[in-house]
Amino acid sequence: MLHGLPRLLPDIRRGGLDEASVYRHPAHYRARKGLIPAKGMLECPVCGRRARRFLPFGVSGRRNAQCPDCGSLERHRFLWLFLTERTRFFRRTLRVLHTAPEPCFESAFRARHRRGYVTVDRYSPFADVQADLTALPFPAGRFDVVLSSHVLEHVADDRRAMAELARVLKPSGWAVLMFPFDPRHPTQEDPANDTPAKRLAAYGHPYHYRVYGSDAPERLAAAGLQASVVASRRFLSGHRLRRYRVNTNHLLLARRAGNDA
Repeated sequence: MLHGLPRLLPDIRRGGLDEASVYRHPAHYRARKGLIPAKGMLECPVCGRRARRFLPFGVSGRRNAQCPDCGSLERHRFLWLFLTERTRFFRRTLRVLHTAPEPCFESAFRARHRRGYVTVDRYSPFADVQADLTALPFPAGRFDVVLSSHVLEHVADDRRAMAELARVLKPSGWAVLMFPFDPRHPTQEDPANDTPAKRLAAYGHPYHYRVYGSDAPERLAAAGLQASVVASRRFLSGHRLRRYRVNTNHLLLARRAGNDA
């Protein structure tokens, strides 16, 4: 998760900053610190912080998006609640591959799964392994769980990356995948959007190659993963959406093809 992107946009648009130079900079992984708002009705399920308001975040400055304590965003809080309530992620010690690990998760995940928890990222200096998602340096069937949140949209050859995630997942394993997703339309991507400025205009982020759509499960199936979509507004009641500040969001729960467990 990159911090401080809005102030970098002028240089990115001019072509002065490529993705590698931005994501390799350690300072861009540090959440902005400020005064913790007074306690209130909002609650972060990741760290337990209660506050009257959360902090803005993102290119558009979404209001009440970021926990002022652990730095979690709406999608992180949704994922945490899903893992807690619908999986055995926090009740068993598993072999977990976490791509582009979020700081709000990493310490808790590592404490739970110990040596079985491995982080991977193409650029981050803080990841356990630096590797491209299209060529993972792990044997087939290594992991019980794969977690990948808002990474695949950064990969030009995402089909190859999906196949690699399926390859390293054990036959009985499962994955949770998240990415910009609009189920009302097919996936939006165009090779003509070949600069950060064009991609920012088309997809809302200078380093995204697409916005996934209704065909995402079929795209994953072609890579060997059977996936079902879980929508935040079906998973959480209106009260809990407001309490935890979870917006309209989706995750895809995926298993190796042929695994009906």
